[in-house]
Amino acid sequence: MSDVVVITVTGSDHPGIVAGFTVVLAEVDANILDIAQTVERGIFTMLLFADLGEADVSLEELQDALREEAERQGVRATAQHEDLFREMHRV
Repeated sequence: MSDVVVITVTGSDHPGIVAGFTVVLAEVDANILDIAQTVERGIFTMLLFADLGEADVSLEELQDALREEAERQGVRATAQHEDLFREMHRV
């Protein structure tokens, strides 16, 4: 299984969302591979790919840290292995 995770964040737009989540990733030495974010009618959406190969945490620990940041920001965040994400969204 790949060390790449897909992180999605959605919620009401406000300053600091991207900063908050990228700080969480930097603190655990995760490498951001790609990031895209949009705002439509005040709704923020972010899709981020991160490599956990050199990270100091397991996926479960990262999910907990992201959940805490999501609660702090008032948004919803999920993180899952890229392989699982792709299988779940296969047509």
